[in-house]
Amino acid sequence: MEAILDYVIQGNTMQMRDPAFMAELISWIRFNDSMAIEQLDGLAVRSSGNPALPAWLARRLLKFALTEKGENDKYGEHVRSSAGIAVFVSPRNDKAGWVAAGRAYQRFALQATMLGIRNALLNQPVEVSSLRPQIAEYLGLGVRRPDLIVRFGRGSSLPPSLRRPVTAVIDAS
Repeated sequence: MEAILDYVIQGNTMQMRDPAFMAELISWIRFNDSMAIEQLDGLAVRSSGNPALPAWLARRLLKFALTEKGENDKYGEHVRSSAGIAVFVSPRNDKAGWVAAGRAYQRFALQATMLGIRNALLNQPVEVSSLRPQIAEYLGLGVRRPDLIVRFGRGSSLPPSLRRPVTAVIDAS
């Protein structure tokens, strides 16, 4: 788990130093319930255990709260308090392989939820293109591709983020 954590911290550090990544991340944060209800998507602060604030204030304070060191320390604490880590792998680097990995994760997440086991993505090593081959080599995957990394274990639950209805996202006509 420590080796995977090392990759997570490397990936998180790279992402936090990437202005485009950070701009996109911040654009998805919903700083209070009003924003979450208005958008019905994104990363609701109530789902991360952070306090709700007016958006104008939260954006100003974010540079003090969302720091590379703070996030890396948080990931260290989360991984070390987890029961385990699962890596979901595509048999091939193509759309069918990616869907297969996603379906495997979906089954895992649903079963874990039924058993009262929490899970959370640790995808930084597979989102940073230079790290994906490194973690694949570390895991001995050969031509297979790591697509999702998940920590799991027992823990308290936080309120879920709101989501738009399927009909608002997919046109059924």
